[in-house]
Parts: sequence; C-alpha cells; structure tokens
Amino acid sequence: MQSKQPDCVKKILENIKAGKSSLVWRKNVFNYVEIISESYITVYLNELSPIKSKLIQLIASIQEIRDRKVPESSQLQRMTIEELKEMLFKKSSGIKVVVVFNHFERLTPSTARFWLSVSGHERIVFLGSVCGNFKKEAYGFYQAFEVVNQKVMKSEGSGSEMDITIPFILIVGAFVFICFLKVSLIGSVILISALWFAFLVIRTLLYLIR
Repeated sequence: MQSKQPDCVKKILENIKAGKSSLVWRKNVFNYVEIISESYITVYLNELSPIKSKLIQLIASIQEIRDRKVPESSQLQRMTIEELKEMLFKKSSGIKVVVVFNHFERLTPSTARFWLSVSGHERIVFLGSVCGNFKKEAYGFYQAFEVVNQKVMKSEGSGSEMDITIPFILIVGAFVFICFLKVSLIGSVILISALWFAFLVIRTLLYLIR
C-alpha cells in the first residue's frame, strides 16, 4: 500500500521544476525532504540562521551528495560569508539545489536580506514553512515565494507583521490634544499650543520606537 503524500506536495514539485520557491503555512517541511530528494539535491537546514554556519552546512551537504566527498570544516570556517556564497553558487552549477527550512517568521532583517540575494540564483530553490507573522523587513524575501496553501493561511489570518504603531501613536496624539483643550480656555493661542504639544508627543514616541 502506497504511503500518503504530504499536503501540497504536487504544487511544491511543480514550483521546484519551474524554479520557484515555496512556502507552506503551518507545516513541518521536513516531511517533504524524502520525496523531493528523489529528484533533486535537497538540504534540510531547519532554520536559516546563523548565516555562516548554515552556509557551511549547505555547501558541505551539496559536496557530499554531488561529489561523494566531505570538505574540511576548518577550510570553510576560514572563509567569509561572501566567499562562501560564491562557493555555493559554483557548487550549484549544472544542478538544482532545494534548500528546506522551517519558521520563515523567525528571520531577522539581515538574515532575510542575505538569503534573498541567494534566492536570485537560478539553480537554488527554497522550500520553507511559515507559522506566524513575520517582520516587515523580510517582505522582500517573502515575495520570492509562493504560499502553496495560501487559502488556509488567509482563512486563519496571517501574513507580514502588522505595524500598528503609527495608528496607535496618532490616536494617542489626538487624545492628548483633546485633553489639553478640555483643561484650557478655547482660543487661538491655546489651540496652537495644543497642536504643538500633540506634535511633540507624536514625534517623541516615533523616536522611541526606532
């Protein structure tokens, strides 16, 4: 009896064939590794940080699968992140590499920017999971993916990190303005003072959240 395939596997395989990266909402993508590795060099990294150690793991895995040879870890450790990235591109020439990871929502801005630069390589495809709201700075990397079960994600209500700070600050500013008017005599000077005070409160709050 044939074992049941994980959800969305058909769409994921279609995307890989077309060179597209895929995200799966609230699924452990490790469950896809065995199926994908039947057709492509597949490396499971669990998560994409820290960058250097994950790059070394990725390069070593590709070399082991492709060349049946494990590179010396000390040699790779001495290389910079940019040098490792160039080596990754060279190792990926002529083949298709699928990088599998979980928890897209945990990516930091710098980590997302780096892997976005890697995703531009025509021979490297990503398969990841997303289990919650991600940082808005990771949106550029997010655009490199297709969410294969997007209907489920939308029905459960998620996506990029909601930024409610600006509306909240504007509400606070309006509240301060109204309170200031209530405790003061209504007049042009008082009105200008109230507006200025509200502006200072908003500006201070914006500075503090940066």
